[in-house]
Amino acid sequence: MLKRLIIIVAALLCGFASGQSGAQSARPQAIGTVSRIQGEAIGVNGSATRPLGLNSSVFLNDVVSTGATARLEVTFTDNTRLTLGEKAKLTLDTYVFNPTASQGVLKFGLVGAFRFVSGQVTKLARSDVSVTTPVANVGIRGTEFWGGPIDDQALGVFLIEGSVRVSNAAGERILSQRGQGTNIATPGAAPGPVTLWPPDKVSRALAAVAFR
Repeated sequence: MLKRLIIIVAALLCGFASGQSGAQSARPQAIGTVSRIQGEAIGVNGSATRPLGLNSSVFLNDVVSTGATARLEVTFTDNTRLTLGEKAKLTLDTYVFNPTASQGVLKFGLVGAFRFVSGQVTKLARSDVSVTTPVANVGIRGTEFWGGPIDDQALGVFLIEGSVRVSNAAGERILSQRGQGTNIATPGAAPGPVTLWPPDKVSRALAAVAFR
């Protein structure tokens, strides 16, 4: 009888441990933290919604949204930094940072104004980093840039450093010199001519993601 009881208890403990392990493996993967925040922001993952604050973790498949007058900066584990302006929405689709295999992938969707500063992921030999907006895709290679609606245009992209490719089904533009920008007037329109943005336009763009 004692031997049978020991076997039953051991089986129950194994089942409990297995359940715990399964629950842990089902948890979403943390890929960064909130490094700065102003105002209110939330993160949604599946059916779970949580408020975000300083040092909150962000996870793969999170949808992060900011409120009115809010700003939020996420620092990913490879030190990539992404700043969101007010009423922005970020969808974290794919994140891979594997220096050992020299592989990195960062793909996310964005609605609203943002500023991107690349970290280590774009320096890997096999890297694939891109932002998808409602009107265009921005391919990134070791850079810093701003993107978002501006001057009644559906999207503007302004290069601070490095190089980006702005493309959609109607065409593409390459920004390769500091200070260059392009606009997409309406959904479905091709990216417009590459020009040097005037200082007042640059100031308005950067103000949309600046912290007080």
